[in-house]
Amino acid sequence: MPPHRGWGAGPSRGLLLVLWALAAGSGCGDGSASAPTSAVESLLARARTEHFEVHAGLASDDTVAAIASGLEARYGRVVADLETGEVARIRVEVWKDEASFFAEMERYFGRRYNATGYVTGPSVIRVLAVPQVVRNATHEMSHAISLRVNPAFANQPRWLWESVALFENDELVDPRSLPYLVQGRFPTLSELDADPNASRQVYEVGYLIGEFMVARAGRDGLLRLIRANGDVASVGFASPAAFEAAWATFVRARYFGAAGLTLAEPLP
Repeated sequence: MPPHRGWGAGPSRGLLLVLWALAAGSGCGDGSASAPTSAVESLLARARTEHFEVHAGLASDDTVAAIASGLEARYGRVVADLETGEVARIRVEVWKDEASFFAEMERYFGRRYNATGYVTGPSVIRVLAVPQVVRNATHEMSHAISLRVNPAFANQPRWLWESVALFENDELVDPRSLPYLVQGRFPTLSELDADPNASRQVYEVGYLIGEFMVARAGRDGLLRLIRANGDVASVGFASPAAFEAAWATFVRARYFGAAGLTLAEPLP
């Protein structure tokens, strides 16, 4: 991953990029590097709430209001779960024009990613106004606030960085809908650390990792793991393989247990 500028310490600090697979029909590219285009959309302050200031250009008033209200609605849970207390007001930048959004992404990172949102530190999140923009914005907020727990956490490691945000944002993908999990093939933590433009598997199973950690070690255990940058020894596991085995056992019992649940039935 390319280095992030402006937050964290040292040249190995992680890219503060929240990769969210683009919705079908959104018209975005494949994430390969390309020459930046000229931005045609400028952003202005459009809304201010207790914890957020939303800057947007072409996005509608309804979109801006939905983003602001969605962020405020989830803010309390995230700061409580991550035990940060109140944080400085977060700036939210919203683009409607894809060319402008990706031009700024390329300017900032030096390349383009398959993403409709990213963070540039603990106080700025950037999103493209796709249909799921409110969900994406709250996902980004979870990332930004997690940097208050550990300033060096961004994508260090990626599997945990994404798992925390997915869990805090309630982005469960039912494992019974994932053929490889149904067949008992659980990805390794190393596989979930794949290059951001190469794999989105972490988005399918990351919630389950967060859920497992809280069930196994409580919120305090999840925070210890964040502060330790994913060192599983910090939560009592002898190796990544031991963590993976315990996680798989948890998912099997929770979702594929004796109840024999199908997708038509609610989870216990």
